[in-house]
Amino acid sequence: MNARRLWFAPALLLLAPALLSRAADDAYGDPLPEGAKARLGTARLRTLTYAAPILSPDGKSLYAQGSGGTVRLDPATGAVQGKVPGQFYGTPSLLSADGKRAAQVGYDRVTVWDVGTGKQLCKVERRIPGAEGGAALSSDGKVLAIGGVGERVKKEAVTVLVWDVDADKELKRFTVPQNESSMVAVSGDGKVVASWGSHYDPDAKAPDPETNPSRFVHFWDVATGKELAKFKSGGYMPGTVAFAPDGSVAAVANNNSSIDLVAPNGTSKHLLLGRARTGRWLAFSPDGATLVATAEDGAIQRWKVSDGSRLSTTEPPVAGLYNTRVRALSADTAVAWAGRNSATLVWEVPSGKLISPAGGHTGPVRGLAVSADGKTAFTSADDGLSLQWDVATGKQSGAVTIKLPGTGFSSYQPAALFAPDLARALVRDTGGLGVHDLATGTQQFVIPTPYEGFTSGAFSGDGSKVVVVGSSYDTKKTPARVTVWDAAAGKRLLNLELPGFGTVAATVTPDGKHVVTAGRKPAETGNGEFLITTWELATGAKKGEHKEDAGFSTPFVATAADNKTAAVVTARGRLVSYDLTTGKVGKTYDLNGRTPGLAPVFTADGKKLAVAGQSDFSATQSAPLLVIDWESGDTKQTFTVTGGTPTALAFSRDGKLLLSGSPDTTATVWDVNK
Repeated sequence: MNARRLWFAPALLLLAPALLSRAADDAYGDPLPEGAKARLGTARLRTLTYAAPILSPDGKSLYAQGSGGTVRLDPATGAVQGKVPGQFYGTPSLLSADGKRAAQVGYDRVTVWDVGTGKQLCKVERRIPGAEGGAALSSDGKVLAIGGVGERVKKEAVTVLVWDVDADKELKRFTVPQNESSMVAVSGDGKVVASWGSHYDPDAKAPDPETNPSRFVHFWDVATGKELAKFKSGGYMPGTVAFAPDGSVAAVANNNSSIDLVAPNGTSKHLLLGRARTGRWLAFSPDGATLVATAEDGAIQRWKVSDGSRLSTTEPPVAGLYNTRVRALSADTAVAWAGRNSATLVWEVPSGKLISPAGGHTGPVRGLAVSADGKTAFTSADDGLSLQWDVATGKQSGAVTIKLPGTGFSSYQPAALFAPDLARALVRDTGGLGVHDLATGTQQFVIPTPYEGFTSGAFSGDGSKVVVVGSSYDTKKTPARVTVWDAAAGKRLLNLELPGFGTVAATVTPDGKHVVTAGRKPAETGNGEFLITTWELATGAKKGEHKEDAGFSTPFVATAADNKTAAVVTARGRLVSYDLTTGKVGKTYDLNGRTPGLAPVFTADGKKLAVAGQSDFSATQSAPLLVIDWESGDTKQTFTVTGGTPTALAFSRDGKLLLSGSPDTTATVWDVNK
């Protein structure tokens, strides 16, 4: 078995032995679940969702939270290198420069552990202003600096605490000028602490920039407890401070896209100009010759410390990375890593070479479709990418360009929902839902959506119409809304207002003659009502309706090819058949006790129905995927989906393939030719 076969995502460390022994592999060499033909994309380093991982000082390991504690992962392959021993659980907030000690920083405590043995060295309980800047370790991890939070009402002063980790006792305590909070940095030798933070003066109409404590960084001598110097930042409040390894200089991110290199005597040696919002993360090379900083767009910039000259700017390998951190390995090389949605990407600086597994999505898959010949699959995810895949091999075969002229999103990029005929795509845009011509990627028009409540949209079964549902947050003031639009002409065909309804689902019959809604009407007391209703599309007239007591599950609805029946997930989590003409509920389908997590889908001929249950929230994050014979109600196939509750479903047009999308950024192709 090769090394790639041994890889497991941290959230999947307890996979069943039967799964590990299957012979079928995906394009990355990882085993496929039973019944799967292909996996589109990879979950390698894509499922680190519990907390952002942290890179080891040598750049060779990522520490991340697994199902049984903290694990070390290979940044290049995602392979598990080993489990961190002891009771240490979660992702470290800090690592000492020598890599031997780790700290977890919460809002009310800081805990330091020995990485090699897992032994807890100290735990300090106190209010802290947050994980980023809330605490800092010396290079050897023996000195811990902890920021503090004040209390305005009680007029308690803000203090910075310096802790002897080995002795587990207080070394020194400084009272800082700021009265709200203080962050900290500590020199490599643990002898100097820098503090900065937020100050509030209720009597001042406008703080004096020359004296406002929020603008100053203070340097403290740990041995004597005396203030060595202070530095006035060019911005309103410094964002981040980091010491060079020898303590001779500190980098101060001014929160105005500039960085000052400041000596501990408070003198600025160089002013470094960076890109917009540069300086959220700072790192010096081990020899102190180079400073590396990240910008909010994920770009990495490097400067020569001796003269402040700019060395390079490295763009991230994927656009839209906003939580980028960096570790400088030498004067010439650094490694950057960032989380995007649920994914972690690692790349080299200054080359920009991607180190971590490439390809596929970096966000949950929301949109799925299959070409008419069944050979090509299309996926779209929250990373804003729309990709093409070869179904036979599971390999990426291209991308679909979708132009988003009016979106107001930055770090979040909306997924495209494909029409079944692949003629159009639906993408959330500023003020509504954009309808795009899929052949050119250009936006044709935007369907306006109300700002009250949550709005969702989907194509009808033939792709000719768009159904927009606006659920209501305040059922007493705002009605839920269902509108149907002609996808080609942009003409509104139906506008339904449903007073008193909260959560609503809706769809159009394949012949385009009727709309079926399923929704919950809350009540002052009790569970309220759940209603399934048939509407005539041309007139908006009510044609049939079923009522029952409501529960608290999310309703879903899909219509069959016969234009006479619908599959409805009720507010009690039951899957039932609904007769559009009579308004009566027929059989209830056996889902093995699971509640569906998204709308079911029919094959084009209406003979089969795919239903995905919610994940069991275990270490494997598995969810059942059932293929049901619609007429008999028998479950023909049951698949086990890993990676969380499925986020999208789609059949091929001949009904022989079923695609499921997952939060772990992958999609799976299932063989339903039975």
